[in-house]
Amino acid sequence: MPEFSLWSVFYNYGSVKTMFHYEKSLTPSELDKEFSDISENIAKLGFPEGFSEFVPYAISELFANVKEHSRAKKATVCISVRGNKCVINITDNGIGFRKSYIAKKIYPKDEFSAIEFALGGLSTKSQERGFGLYSIKQLVEELGGEITVKTGKAMVEIRQNKTVSRDSPVYTEGVDIALKIPVKKVEFYKFVQ
Repeated sequence: MPEFSLWSVFYNYGSVKTMFHYEKSLTPSELDKEFSDISENIAKLGFPEGFSEFVPYAISELFANVKEHSRAKKATVCISVRGNKCVINITDNGIGFRKSYIAKKIYPKDEFSAIEFALGGLSTKSQERGFGLYSIKQLVEELGGEITVKTGKAMVEIRQNKTVSRDSPVYTEGVDIALKIPVKKVEFYKFVQ
């Protein structure tokens, strides 16, 4: 059974702030079932228009990347909503972006380039653009949020539409993606087709 905690707390002026926390380690084969449970619970939070579509979309795309590309044995999922802040963090212990691209005969020069490829929409499936991580990045930027991607010794942070690449203080086996986003209305279908 999933480890969900769901609270509604009343604050001044009669407004309701919803708090939600979910954290679990899973095998890639468990992600689809868990996605259904997560989606049901997230739907109960009453997010604003567009944001209510964005959160399950982002989780679904990140889960798909773990299953299709990572060769991971384990993924850790953490979703937290407190007030008007939402944090989604998905980590896996797989092969990382660079090795995933190399396995498809695409050769990024280093881990930083591999992250740039992924955030830029370079697909490992065909010559077409990969829309998952690319559209997540676009929506996070539109919402004024942050995205941090770590793999190996590389870390890329996007905040206020500025990208900063630097060495990670800790080696990341696999991929670690964190989204920090304000809960607010967004034109979801402007970015996702």
